[in-house]
Amino acid sequence: MNRAANIRTAMEEARAYTLQLLADVDETDFRCQAHTDFSPLGWHLGHIGVTEAFWILQQCQNEPPLSVTYERFFTPTDNPKPNRIYLPARAEILAYLDAVRERVFAFLNVADLAAKHPLLENGNIFNMLLQHEEQHTETMLLIKRLLAAGRRQGFSPCPAKAGEGWSESFAAAGAWSGMTFVPAGPFLMGSNDMATTLDNERPQHEVFVKSFVIDRAPVTNAEFVRFIDAGGYHNSGLWSGAGWRWREEHAVEHPLYWRWDAGQWLEIGVQGIAALRMKSPVMCVSWYEADAYARFVGKRLPTEVEWEKAASLGVVEGSGEVWEWTASWFAPYPGFVAYPYEGYSTPYFDGQHRVLRGGSWATRRHVRRTTFRNWYHPWVREIFAGFRCAQDA
Repeated sequence: MNRAANIRTAMEEARAYTLQLLADVDETDFRCQAHTDFSPLGWHLGHIGVTEAFWILQQCQNEPPLSVTYERFFTPTDNPKPNRIYLPARAEILAYLDAVRERVFAFLNVADLAAKHPLLENGNIFNMLLQHEEQHTETMLLIKRLLAAGRRQGFSPCPAKAGEGWSESFAAAGAWSGMTFVPAGPFLMGSNDMATTLDNERPQHEVFVKSFVIDRAPVTNAEFVRFIDAGGYHNSGLWSGAGWRWREEHAVEHPLYWRWDAGQWLEIGVQGIAALRMKSPVMCVSWYEADAYARFVGKRLPTEVEWEKAASLGVVEGSGEVWEWTASWFAPYPGFVAYPYEGYSTPYFDGQHRVLRGGSWATRRHVRRTTFRNWYHPWVREIFAGFRCAQDA
């Protein structure tokens, strides 16, 4: 298959998955804002279509918007989150996505992907849009969990039954226990591949990394239980100043979806409440909680360059089960150039977002790579995030 055919196949697969996620969602959940930090499921669907239309139809073909109203409503900078519940009908949004996709594929059939064009060369913009949709489907999954978990603990953000139809799946910890040594030396961090990476991963640059040791696998639920049992949530000496203030203000006592009942830990999921799987990676914890745990065991969180070097060498396991918090603040690499617009990464180089690496069980394949950088505020724990620890050698 040629490049255009491969792109089309990947985009069709991503869209089929997007629609599958929404197939069991009722109309109330479709437009419900389950959390102030996250938009309704239906808004994400429309935003995927508007973003695709903007970059292909308007920027590459110089066409006017198919719908000025949609363009404004589904563009984040034009429409604050509280207003996003006032969605068009689902059938109308789906019809819009179909109309956009038909025109996009018609253009893909004739586009010159070998041309020296900043958007089209090697299919750059199509690959960016593919990853954009896959990133939003992961967000849609965490919203579905928020909706379901809220109801299962007696809180209903919207009065309707949550959908089922997906489940978390984790590998059990085994041979990859303990820590591994990574020797000092230069390391090429990041990538120069314009076609398949995003702007904050570029350019590739050499970094000298001191020797260190790092956990072979992410911290498990069983390991985190020991932190709780030892009073970790009530020992201020284990927490950063900001982390302790956050813990006290929000009365945080355990990971987001855990509950203690009848002498055992339970976990709330979309498909129900079940006994905590002790060998699975701990998930849905904030950076503050990860940092406190690392202090508890006499370790620290790895920097993102340590994480990337270890993952690139293949000496660690478990990447791709949970996003992993690192010690690093999200910042531009030397020589960074925003692409294809300033708004993707640049606004978040603010010294307030921590980097996560690896990908979770919900991360789709075009986003899953050792150079990919995710970022969130350190108090966020609705995302599928865990961590591993490191130490100086």
